[in-house]
Parts: sequence; C-alpha cells; structure tokens
Amino acid sequence: MNEETVLNGAALLEEMISAMKQRLYAASMVEFVQRYALETPDKLCIADPDETMDYQGFWQRIREKAAALKAQGVSAGDRVLARAKQRGDFLALHFAVHLLGAVFIPVSRDLPPAGLAALAEQLGADLVLEDSRMVYKGEPAPVRFPLSSETATILYTTGTTGTSKGIVLTHQAEVAVAQNVYYGARISPDTVEIIPMPISHSYGLRHVFGLLLGGCSVVLCDGVAMADDFFSLMDRCHVNAASLTPAAVNVLRRLSGDRLGEYADKLRYIQLGTAGVDAVMKADLRRLLPYSRLYQYYSSTEAGCACIQDFRRSPDTEENRDRDLRRVGLPAVNAHFEIVDENHRPIQSDRQHWGHIACLGPMNMTGYDGDPELTQRTKVGGYVISSDIGYLDQEGYLCFVGRADDIINSGGFKVAPQEVEEAAMACGLLSECACCGEADALLGNIPVLYAVGKPGAIPDAAFILSSIAKRLESYKQPRKIVFLKALPRNAIGKIQRNRCRERAEEEMHEQR
Repeated sequence: MNEETVLNGAALLEEMISAMKQRLYAASMVEFVQRYALETPDKLCIADPDETMDYQGFWQRIREKAAALKAQGVSAGDRVLARAKQRGDFLALHFAVHLLGAVFIPVSRDLPPAGLAALAEQLGADLVLEDSRMVYKGEPAPVRFPLSSETATILYTTGTTGTSKGIVLTHQAEVAVAQNVYYGARISPDTVEIIPMPISHSYGLRHVFGLLLGGCSVVLCDGVAMADDFFSLMDRCHVNAASLTPAAVNVLRRLSGDRLGEYADKLRYIQLGTAGVDAVMKADLRRLLPYSRLYQYYSSTEAGCACIQDFRRSPDTEENRDRDLRRVGLPAVNAHFEIVDENHRPIQSDRQHWGHIACLGPMNMTGYDGDPELTQRTKVGGYVISSDIGYLDQEGYLCFVGRADDIINSGGFKVAPQEVEEAAMACGLLSECACCGEADALLGNIPVLYAVGKPGAIPDAAFILSSIAKRLESYKQPRKIVFLKALPRNAIGKIQRNRCRERAEEEMHEQR
C-alpha cells in the first residue's frame, strides 16, 4: 500500500457488522433454511421445472446430501467443485457442502470436460461432481452449522475483462449480501420470485440468498429463451416478483411482445442486474408495469449487490434524464462507497471529477484464490477497489461512468461509452448498441458505435449520428457506426465491448 494512502475502513466495518446483526441474521445461509424449516415447514421454498420443495423438504434434502457427501469422505475445509444445474436439487447440494464445513465451488454447466478438469487441478478440489443427484439411504447428516468467518464459496468471475478469477467468500459475506438484496428491494415474506439467471454466477445465486433470508419462495427456470415455459412457470407458481438481466428483458420483449405487461397487477417488483439499464428500457418497463417497483443493481462478484435504485421513482422526463443518466443508486444496507484516485486516496468527486469506485462492507470478498498479489492490489484498507470509474453526486447517489478499460481518451477528452450509448438509443431505431474506442493517428482514439437495429427498422447511420449530435458534445460523438446482427455477450448476457470489432469482422467474413 502506498504510504500516502489514507483509505482505511476497519472501524467503519466493525460498526457495519454490528448493525448487520440487528437485522434478520444468522451466521450462515444454511442456518436460515433450517430456521424456516422449523417455523414454516409447509411453505414453498424452491420450485423449478422438475419439482417443488417446501422448507421442510428442502432442509431434509440438504441433510441427505450432506450424509452422502460425508460417506464419500468430504469433511470440513475440503473443496467440492460441481457443475451447476438450474434446479433446487443443486441448491440443496450447495448448502449440504456448507453443512459439512466444506467449501462449495459452482461452475457453469457449459464448462467443457477439459476445462472442468483443469479448474479442479488449479483449485485443488477434493471432490468433483458432474451432477448434483445423489442416492443415499442412510441417516441424514448431523447438523453442524459453519462459523461466519469460515470460507463458504468460491465464485468465478465471468472473464469479461480478462481471465476468470476465483472470488473467495465467507459465510458472513453471503449473509451480508442477502441482507442487501432483501432490504434493498423491500422484499416481504410472501414473495414468490422467479430467477432465470444461472445460479453458478453471483447475480442469480445472491438473489436466491436474499429470498431465503426472509423465508420467501424461489422459482428457478432455464433462462427466458423459451418464453412460453417462462410464463407458464410464472402462472403455475403464482410468481409475484422477478430477477432479470437487461439482456433477458430484451429477449422476452423480442419473443413475446408486451406479454410481460399482462402481469402488471401481479408483479410487485422486478430487479435488474449484471449490466446498466438504459433510458429506453426504463421507459418501456414503466409503461408495461405501471404498479411495479423497478430496481437496478450495481454489483460485482468481489463486492456483491452493493447499490440499488428504484427507477420507478424517477420519471422519464427531460428534467430528470440528464441527472439520472449515470445514477445506479444509493448504497445498500451493508455498503459504503468512496471514490479514490490511482494511489487509493479518497477524492472529492462530482460530474466533472471521476475516480475509481471503492466499496466497503461485510459482503466483500476475502480475496482472489491463489493470487495474493492481485488481492493486495484490489483490496485496500478493507475496501474493494474497482476498475469501474464513477463519482458520488450531491444527493449521495453513486454514479457510474464506465470501466477504466472502456473509457475512451480522444484527443485528451474523456468519453464514457455509456453516455454515448444512451444518446444513440434515444433515436428509437436501435435495439442495442455498444460504444468502443478505435485507434486514430490524430486523436489517439475515437468513439465508434456498434449497433443492432430494431426489427423492421431501416439502418440509417446519418439519422442516428444527427440524433446523437443533438445530445452530446462533438468530441463524444461517434465517428462512424458499424451495424451488427448481434452484439457479443458473455455467458450471463454482459456486452463484451472489447469483442465488438472482432464480431464485425466475423459477420463481414460470413457475408463473403
């Protein structure tokens, strides 16, 4: 740490942990499941396309799996790596590992065998499971709840900006992020929420935790590509809330039109995460769901769901649009933010003065598995220092400008891709777009827009550029527009700006 660094959150973190214990609290998430198995045994806990389990049944499944794992030699401190499946049975395996004091490592179901083997060797996994199903006819495992300080899970980042990294999380971190979700979205115990995002990734899994913290009901499904199956599950389970990604909303809208609006009087809220929500989507959801709370989350695998905003409260008017363009919300109950410079010193930030976003809270990671050097660079004074660039406005809202690697330096001027994308979407001809920097001999870099037109819309670069010019300064305006069939995305739907040019070349090659 640089000697000039004054970033130190030790005292504040202790206060936050003390406050955390005054809310709905247990030392681990598996303890919450047992609590509700005793208090509300017949209440729906988990539903998926294959089965439903009440809290008593889910707790019993956890104990049976713990016994099966124990019979295979799993004990405290061991690492269990498992290929994920979007089912309640897989969640039971997750908690069964914790009940034995072992560490759970969920990985994507799409990871090829060679990748699974390599990851298992890298992590030193003691057991690798291709499937969560286990048959065990003995007695359920004895109950031994883990301590809050013990390692619970290792989650892998999606590798959007580089190679994947293992994020080490304690049980305290999992409970803290569950509180952020539960209290941030004002969830009530009778909530029945559908989650189509993979539960091997942080967003889907942590929203499951937020529901189980309050004894709510979780409905899992295999994405939204089969829209009829998604809506059928909503009907069957009487869903009254949903966690989605902006990409999932786009897919649902493309496949089913305004069908989501048919649930306007049923959906209490929708939570959106993994990517920013542009002004067009915000306005569309306000129209479709006039009675629902509409949340966007700012989160990372390293620091969890740390910031939340209900954009229902911010009408899409010209007066609000400029102010809210970058806002991602207020800190969640277990989160505190600082904006810091390159030397990790807190700075006074505002719309013209940006810095790295630093997050403090009991939900923060312990570190990166097997990489102490990267951990030391990223976690300073208890804070997780993000590569995200932003500022805090006068009302305390965190404002996101972009990732440090995405910010475009054009002739000495800083250009935030998100701002250009918002201006482009306002033209009404695009379904999605991404702004990237491209090398230029004179200016160093110039903004280039990669865009996907709306179905039936005629691509008109001149009109789009003219529309952008009415909203942005000249140095922020794209020098050209490249039209694509689809933007490149990772496994959970995040746009990969660094692959847009490659995708354009691929599509050009296909046309030859």
